[in-house]
Amino acid sequence: FLFKNRVSDSAATQQRIVGGINALEGEWPWQVSMHFSGQLYCGASALSDEWLISAAHCFSKERLADPRMWTAHLGMLNQGNAKHVAEVRRFVVHEYYNARNFDYDIALVQLKKAWPSSLEQYLQPICLPAPSQTFTEGHRCWVTGWGYRSEQDKVLPTVLQKAEVSIISQSECKRSYGAVSPRMLCAGVGDNNRWTGSYSGGPLSCQAHSGGRWFLTGIVSWGSGCGRPNLPGVYTRVILCKPCVFKVFVFFLIWRKLIIGCILFLHVIAPTPSY
Repeated sequence: FLFKNRVSDSAATQQRIVGGINALEGEWPWQVSMHFSGQLYCGASALSDEWLISAAHCFSKERLADPRMWTAHLGMLNQGNAKHVAEVRRFVVHEYYNARNFDYDIALVQLKKAWPSSLEQYLQPICLPAPSQTFTEGHRCWVTGWGYRSEQDKVLPTVLQKAEVSIISQSECKRSYGAVSPRMLCAGVGDNNRWTGSYSGGPLSCQAHSGGRWFLTGIVSWGSGCGRPNLPGVYTRVILCKPCVFKVFVFFLIWRKLIIGCILFLHVIAPTPSY
């Protein structure tokens, strides 16, 4: 999530979409660009008109944890031309997130305001996979973002990039990196399963063979190098973190209903002022 002009302290701090090509307007309506202090910093995916999902490492450091410093840019093909820009209310980083090995690298982002219904033709949430909706080795998916297209690039693309990747078996992933947790999955391009480099926090979107629906299968987490043989990209496996997502949703839904109920109750019992 850091760029070339900043100090990189981990393999996860690189923003690249190796071999990427320009996306089309409205092709990935759940893609979000997260800006820190006015600068492009991470990617995210829309789960609803109020909630986004991203990588925990984008927001875990102290200086990155202040939601007031962030804005979410939605419905955007070209940088600087978003259909909707939203302020951030809060981040919910997974309670088991490990900054050393990027296990449980997942976070939810709540916007201050839901996007207006008039933008539904440009903004659409992506589905979370059901337990039965698995994407196995060889399934072709897409990674999207505004990352560098090669290690030699010095200028970020202004147009949203997309690259096709294939899911790699867990055993092959472990051969490449060793310590890979069950909450991680690998995907790469070409015969040598090279990493696209990807775009931290952005989506790994997979389309079901039946029905054609798109599912958020992974979240860009980390990798080594950029387009190097036998070093695929590593993504947070969303399906194993889904219970946490629903727990957060239920908590805030109940909290909101309690607040509204309390306000209504106080309104009913409040005495009518006499003059």
